[in-house]
Amino acid sequence: MKIAMIMLAAGNSRRFGANKLLYEVNGMPMYRHVLGQLIQVKNHLKESIRCEITVITQYDTIAETVKEQGIQVLYNRHPEQGISSSLKIGLDANLDADAVLFTVSDQPWLTSETIYELLQAFLESKKAAACVSYQDKMGNPCIFSRKYYGELLALEGDKGGKKVLMKHLEDTCIYEVKNARELKDIDYCRQTEN
Repeated sequence: MKIAMIMLAAGNSRRFGANKLLYEVNGMPMYRHVLGQLIQVKNHLKESIRCEITVITQYDTIAETVKEQGIQVLYNRHPEQGISSSLKIGLDANLDADAVLFTVSDQPWLTSETIYELLQAFLESKKAAACVSYQDKMGNPCIFSRKYYGELLALEGDKGGKKVLMKHLEDTCIYEVKNARELKDIDYCRQTEN
C-alpha cells in the first residue's frame, strides 16, 4: 500500500500580516514543526506501507529547506485561487497512491502520534476517508482513499477536503484527538505559542 502525505504550505497568510509559516514557534519556523512530525510518521510506518511526503508551497525559503531533506516540493504559482489549488497540485502528483493524507502547516502542536494513530484508525476502519476531531469539530489532517480523488480534483476556490468529507460522513472514520491544542492553527501575530 502507498500513502502520500501532502503538506499544504502555500497560503498567503492574509489574516496573519506576514508569512506565518516562517513565524517561529518554540525557536523553529512553524511549518518545520508539522514537517518534522510527518517525517517521524514516515519513519515509523511498517515496511508494508510505502509513504512519500510532498510539500506544496509558493515560498522559495520553504522549498529550499524541504528539498535539502530529500522531500518532493511542488510550487503553487497561483495560491490566490485558494486551498483547492494546492490540494489539486499535491493530488495530481500522487495519483498512484492508494490514499492521500492532507495536512496544513500552521498547526505547530500537531503530534506524530496523532498522525500515526489517524492513519492506523483509517486503515483498520475500512472506510474511504478519515479525519481528526475534537468535541465534534473536524480538523486537519484528513485522509482520502482513491475513491474520492475525482471529487477532490473537482474542488474550486477556498474549498478543501472538508467539503468532500461532509458529503460522505457515513464513509469517514473520525479520530478524536486528546488535546484540542493539536488542531489549533495560528492565524494572527498576536497569538502566542503558550
